Amino acid sequence: MRVVDRAVLRELGVPFLIGTFAVVLMFQANMLIALFKDLQVQSLPLAAVFQIVAYRTPGFLNMTLPVGMALAASLAIGRISRESELTAMRAAGYSIRRVLVSVAAFGVLVSAAAFYNSERLMPFAEQRARKLETQAALVGSGPQFRSNVIVNLRNYVVALGTVSTAPDGTIELSDVLMVERPRSREIWLYTAKSGTYKDGVWTLRDTYWRQFSGPRLLQARPGEDVVINERISVQDFFTPPDPSELNARELREAIGRAKSIGADTVQMEVAYHAKFAVPFACLVFALAAPVFAIWLARSGFAGVLLSVVLVFLYYNAHIISTQILGRNGWLAPWWAAWLPNVLFAVAGLVALRRLE
Repeated sequence: MRVVDRAVLRELGVPFLIGTFAVVLMFQANMLIALFKDLQVQSLPLAAVFQIVAYRTPGFLNMTLPVGMALAASLAIGRISRESELTAMRAAGYSIRRVLVSVAAFGVLVSAAAFYNSERLMPFAEQRARKLETQAALVGSGPQFRSNVIVNLRNYVVALGTVSTAPDGTIELSDVLMVERPRSREIWLYTAKSGTYKDGVWTLRDTYWRQFSGPRLLQARPGEDVVINERISVQDFFTPPDPSELNARELREAIGRAKSIGADTVQMEVAYHAKFAVPFACLVFALAAPVFAIWLARSGFAGVLLSVVLVFLYYNAHIISTQILGRNGWLAPWWAAWLPNVLFAVAGLVALRRLE
């Protein structure tokens, strides 16, 4: 490793750690305040409240690792530029592109860590956090009624018109549509006016079933009550799994199942592509933030403020692109997730070319 690489990497470490974990602590504090404000914490073990915050932390890291990368790159390159160290490096024969190789390598490592967090840590942690939050809400004034629910079972996809809880804990179901997962060209579809779920047992009443082979209806007739033994978490009725609780493979499979029953998958497809785009933003910031820091170093523009502005612009662009343009179908899911990265990467390359 060359001297210039070691010098740049030393500058990156401390601001990256401080920037990342300071913002994580801010998110944790805000969540604690929200939990104490919204839940009847006197009815809950205090440890459960802190467990919820701990389980949400990987989700916070998913948002703050790009912040830490932007802060580290801006501060490190801004400082060596202001104090003429960058000028000395260029006088020694190093181009700005060569100096930024170390920052880019650090960005690749952070992107890999962000992807590992998003793929391995966050889905499990988000599931546990949702479970605890639902249990905490049910202790107080948890949800007692919900409509338009989709539940995935081992062999079926179940769509429910309404779901409500009875005093004895039984889950009352109405307007049930159940599609058996196809094992061949034949598909079995069941409808029921009502049903119940309790202790892992599904009971559907007043059923009517249909058998299809491709687009052709083979037979249709009323059937007897259907009983299925498959236990699920009660909170899945009231708070269905969020895309953040699934890894890329699980989310891809969920998209395939939803498409098989004609459900809208645009939001899930955007979330799938965002699982790759958001970690990659760490590398984008590693390339773009230093260039703008060099550009503004002589005017005394603080690296911290530059990082905040860059991250603010990125996340606003990300929200607009994914939640507005992507969700409404104005952009294809891939473009909705990756457009902010493309814009920032192009801006950084244009600025770098002008610097050189």
